[in-house]
Amino acid sequence: MAHKSQEKEEEARLATMPAWRREILRKKMEEEREQKRKEQEKLKREEAEKEKEQSEKLRTLGYDETKLAPWQRQIILKKGDIAKH
Repeated sequence: MAHKSQEKEEEARLATMPAWRREILRKKMEEEREQKRKEQEKLKREEAEKEKEQSEKLRTLGYDETKLAPWQRQIILKKGDIAKH
């Protein structure tokens, strides 16, 4: 909901500006939104890659991931990291 009120505030502010300035600001805001969207996608991809690596690591260590609780998974992954060093 906060997103909608923010958009309304932006629209009200833009309405008081000359058309050329409004267009420049609108493009800038669109670019910022696009940049934010790309950053979110990148974070999601990185998170998915990390999950995939962790799953492969557990399988390599001989564990069935479906039978592990999240806390067990974390301990195994941490011990695996410690054993490597």
